[in-house]
Amino acid sequence: MTSSRSHRLGPAQGLVVLAIVGLSLLAALPAYADASQNGAASDSASSTTVASPTSSTTVPSVPSPGAVAVPTVTPTAAPSTTVAAPAAPSAGAGVPVPHTGTTIIGSGSSFAGPEVLQWTADTAKSPYSLTVDYTSTSSGDGRFNFGNNTVDFAVSDIPYQSMAFDTKQPTFPFIYVPVTAGGLAFMYNLPGLSKTLQLSSYSACAIMTGGVKTWNDPVIAADNPGLNLPSTPIRPVIRSDLAGTNFVLQEYCIHEQPALWKAFVTSSVVTNNPGQVGDLSATEPRSDWPIFPTGIEASGSAAAANDVAVPNDTGYITAVETAYALQRNFPTASMKNASGVYTQPSPVNVASALAYATQNSDGTHNLNFDGIGPHVYNPSTYSYLLTPTTGWSAAKGAVMSQFANYALTIGQQKATEIGYASLGLSLEQYGVNSMKQQVPGAVALTAQEQNSYACGDLTVPEVQAGQTQPTCGVLNTNSSSNPNQAANGGTSRTTTTSGASPKTTASGKSRTGTSVSSGGTSGAGVDPSVSLGPNPALATTGGNPVPIVLSGAVFVTIGWFVRRRLRARLQ
Repeated sequence: MTSSRSHRLGPAQGLVVLAIVGLSLLAALPAYADASQNGAASDSASSTTVASPTSSTTVPSVPSPGAVAVPTVTPTAAPSTTVAAPAAPSAGAGVPVPHTGTTIIGSGSSFAGPEVLQWTADTAKSPYSLTVDYTSTSSGDGRFNFGNNTVDFAVSDIPYQSMAFDTKQPTFPFIYVPVTAGGLAFMYNLPGLSKTLQLSSYSACAIMTGGVKTWNDPVIAADNPGLNLPSTPIRPVIRSDLAGTNFVLQEYCIHEQPALWKAFVTSSVVTNNPGQVGDLSATEPRSDWPIFPTGIEASGSAAAANDVAVPNDTGYITAVETAYALQRNFPTASMKNASGVYTQPSPVNVASALAYATQNSDGTHNLNFDGIGPHVYNPSTYSYLLTPTTGWSAAKGAVMSQFANYALTIGQQKATEIGYASLGLSLEQYGVNSMKQQVPGAVALTAQEQNSYACGDLTVPEVQAGQTQPTCGVLNTNSSSNPNQAANGGTSRTTTTSGASPKTTASGKSRTGTSVSSGGTSGAGVDPSVSLGPNPALATTGGNPVPIVLSGAVFVTIGWFVRRRLRARLQ
């Protein structure tokens, strides 16, 4: 017999169903709001972006190394989302490179470009007579080409990232070898100043995100007491390609001025660069730089520096390796460090900053922007040579190792002449041993190269004491020569320093140093004028709250009405 009883929801069941429906709608609203915001942002993407030139400039008794255990990077599966190839891939891109013969082809970092090109010119001569073809474009280009096996080697300022925004990772084993150490210099065109421009992390990050509009803004004046700053508009030149300098500068701004950076990337005036990955984050650095109305795009460090160096481009500024400013005879700003001292991106100041960096088990580094000492310059960083460890002929491996051996010994002695810092003994030994142990056909150092090692490393205590030369035979405990570091599995180590305490960045990387504000204005109280958006609420929340509030009120009213009806039926 079929029951004639109707199935009705009880009061509690009705409320549960209503709550589920309401929550589902609420969950959909933020996506709708974000879509609306992104659509509006896309409409404003054509504001005032200026094309920039693409021309480049080419720059024309020691302890023996100990055995260092060198790990091989065994890449994991490539991310599901990959980045499209750069618009102007380097020579050979798209055609797999047979790792035979005696010519090696590479591409990548323009930050490291002047030094790598110097090494290629040096080793082309006797007694090396090597054929090394390096195209200086960007770190992203180098990693893309290397991962697709269309070059023999790459140079990148950052390792492959596990996040989906990064380019395709190699499916073959390879190693990272630190080869350059340099400062990210703020090269500017502002004639008539009576002394060198000074910037803090606050004013520098505000400039490169369009947060301040003129050079006499109070934010900049706070770093330059007594200096007569002009009312000239600020024209920041930003990298339009997937650049390691973008990544490092974002890492610096996120660490030093997180509130300012968050206000920037969530502002309604900021748009994703259509030629890049468009995956901006308030807490994790990326290789692409957002587009904003006063920003001028340039592809490569040379083009960015060329834009600033045009005589009539008064008010222009960019962030490039120091060598580019030296080549063009243009000034670079002195940056305020964690000790409150304004320093230039000189070789000793860069080496002082990098004494605080900790090396991972794969040879890459975690940067530390909190290092104290009178000579520390930040932001400073390393660049890495990426080379396969299998599939090479002995002849090609011999050429690759000869080039690296020169770069890590004699080449490091010349680094300071063109605007870079020396790596120091630990990293020179690490790189030479990496090549010897991992690259097929690798050759030993020549007698001249063996005698060209640095005598030691600048250590943290020496940096804090203001020492500018390493003590011979003394190694930095952050280096790979420390057995504890090698056993640490790639996690960053905290260096014990006087008056220093561990500090964790928004990106989860361990930092050490004194918690001293390095900004001209406290990052905790970001000036609303630096929020960069006409709608401060949008810059704070990332979406318009009005639809959510109104929808919530409607659902509460419906719930109240249904509850009354259900209670009446029960009674």
